[in-house]
Amino acid sequence: MLDVAHLPVVDVHCHPFLDRGPVTAEQFTDMTAFGGGSGEYMEEGGVDFDEEVRSELLRTKRDTLYFRRMVHDLAGFFGVEPDFDAVLKKRNEAVEKDYAGYVGRLYGDAGLTTLVLDFGNPQPALNPAEVDAELPVEVVPLFRIEPLIAELLKTDVGPREFLERFEQVTSDALGRGGYRGLKSVIAYRTGLDVSPLSRTRDQGYQAVDAIRRGTGGNAMKKLRDHLLCRALELCMDHDVPMQVHTGMGDREVNLLRCRPAYLMDLLRFPAFRSCRVLLVHAGYPYHGEAGYMANVLPRVYCDLSEGIPFAGSAARRIVGEVLEMAPVSKVVYGSDGYTLPEINYTGAKLGKRALALALEEIVDLGTLSETEASQAAAMILSDNARELYGLG
Repeated sequence: MLDVAHLPVVDVHCHPFLDRGPVTAEQFTDMTAFGGGSGEYMEEGGVDFDEEVRSELLRTKRDTLYFRRMVHDLAGFFGVEPDFDAVLKKRNEAVEKDYAGYVGRLYGDAGLTTLVLDFGNPQPALNPAEVDAELPVEVVPLFRIEPLIAELLKTDVGPREFLERFEQVTSDALGRGGYRGLKSVIAYRTGLDVSPLSRTRDQGYQAVDAIRRGTGGNAMKKLRDHLLCRALELCMDHDVPMQVHTGMGDREVNLLRCRPAYLMDLLRFPAFRSCRVLLVHAGYPYHGEAGYMANVLPRVYCDLSEGIPFAGSAARRIVGEVLEMAPVSKVVYGSDGYTLPEINYTGAKLGKRALALALEEIVDLGTLSETEASQAAAMILSDNARELYGLG
């Protein structure tokens, strides 16, 4: 198999966390499960399940192939049998003894050097400087626009001040705030079917006015669509990328409007063609669409996160299907890890193996030489992301 174990990894899409110390089996499951388990760690709260249903949900989360894979990866790291209780015991001992040292060894084993962190989740937002000081790897912060929108909606400011505050806070974040790009989860709110004509200032004014008056049935979508367009323009002004959630997510996602193809009209519109846009999760399970869009739209990229690691055994297939159309220079690795460092770890381990298997198959077909496949692996795991975010 193609040797990629030694290659460095930039995790281009994940979320910040701080040392939580030792955790119980239930807490570990809840914090590492796809979708956040019980919902306790969701961005805007939400209604939790009753205790009986919650316990049942967590038990079944441990039966996913992703969770079983994580237990095996950690068992190999600790040198114990792949038993959850044994792994958790070793993990808690390591965390209690030296958290930063444990994370450093864990990430070193997977080759993780850099985390591009979306600070929009969890809420209230963590302090980037505090996260950077605690993690023994390079931290690259991103600013998510939805928490700002939620904060502004709680005020009583009029349309003009609403839009001005949005632009000022976002610009400050990208300027003296030190954030290296923007992120939107509009797919969770009103969907990805955004008209490029939503960029007009009048749509923003009318939407805020209708929301304030309580008279606009579709006003919230019009406002979010307008602000996404404005965010794309601000990214171009500051020469930074924009991440847009596409495809699957936790149970809050607008599943009918999350396909990346809904963004085609917006991203091929002349006003937005020069914006570097990263289709987060490559739209899984619609990742073929994301690969096609990365092919035909000059500054559209796709990452491999969430499908890897949470789709478990599908990882190799996901990589292969994205690469059917996407240029290798426009695909980046990500995990969507959050809450605990073990998600980033097993994601990187699985991502490397999936990439090696997919590229080896491409070599066998005569499409790439082994040298070209090794170069492609280095680009996807690290080089493309470093260029995209200007990391040197």
